[in-house]
Amino acid sequence: MIEIRFHGRYGQPVTALAGKVAQAALAAGKYAQVFENFGAYRPGAAMQAVVRIDDDFIRERSANATRPDVVVVLDNSLLAIMDVTRGLKTGGQVIAINADPEVKKSNQSVNWQLISLDSGAGVNKEEVILAALSKLGVFTPHN
Repeated sequence: MIEIRFHGRYGQPVTALAGKVAQAALAAGKYAQVFENFGAYRPGAAMQAVVRIDDDFIRERSANATRPDVVVVLDNSLLAIMDVTRGLKTGGQVIAINADPEVKKSNQSVNWQLISLDSGAGVNKEEVILAALSKLGVFTPHN
């Protein structure tokens, strides 16, 4: 089973991205689950969504104790205020756009890889993130 956790703030496409990944997995004949987790419905509140993908039926039904293979961070300010690597499997990847490599030095609780994606003006961040997940082999895009 592959588990992906998306971190962002309320108002960002956290759940939408998780849904797109799950839809692509379903279109590829896999099983998928999506869980949304948030503290409050207010602009700027931290929230997360979890996607599980597997070739077999997924029996696990909780998003409380996740063990992600990949963490996607949509708002880099979250890197300084919370441990986005909580539960990350050894050798897992953290994907963030224009992330400062110094962030990795501040959190060495587990061996992980930071993948900082470049995103300039006029670039669709959602597409950049989905392309990175596809390149990692997490899912196959489906049009």
